[in-house]
Amino acid sequence: MVQSINMINDFTPINEIWKIKVRIILFWEVRNYNNPNVVDSIELVSVDEKGSRIQASIRKTIMQRFSNMVKEGWCRIIANFGLISNNGKYRATNHSYKLNFLFKTVVRECEDVQLPLHGLNFTSFAQILKNEIDDSVLVGVIGEVTAIADLMDIS
Repeated sequence: MVQSINMINDFTPINEIWKIKVRIILFWEVRNYNNPNVVDSIELVSVDEKGSRIQASIRKTIMQRFSNMVKEGWCRIIANFGLISNNGKYRATNHSYKLNFLFKTVVRECEDVQLPLHGLNFTSFAQILKNEIDDSVLVGVIGEVTAIADLMDIS
């Protein structure tokens, strides 16, 4: 029987068999605090066709197995992974769970122009200044226009 594709927002701890089609929108290595030359894990943020995002972790013990299969911008079908609570002090997404790569995890290439190119979730400066956002979820700031004026030559 062919396993159907699941959506990220459908994850529950009850089911243990998941398969997702995603675009990897963020990729970074977590370096060892005491030895910055050592990579302890690879972290990813992926987005599905509905725009839902989830963070994923690849532990040091299995990094070699997956490191050439996951790069920012690539579309992948990922199956046979674990879910763990996403309750850290600083989280890359607001999803309740975090995807955990296992030795049995399967990663396949896929081409899908339907998947979003990014997973931007815009927040206004007013919401940030009023502390109306979840401060445990990381926020990237692009910038803010505060005034418009004619160009001045200050040479």
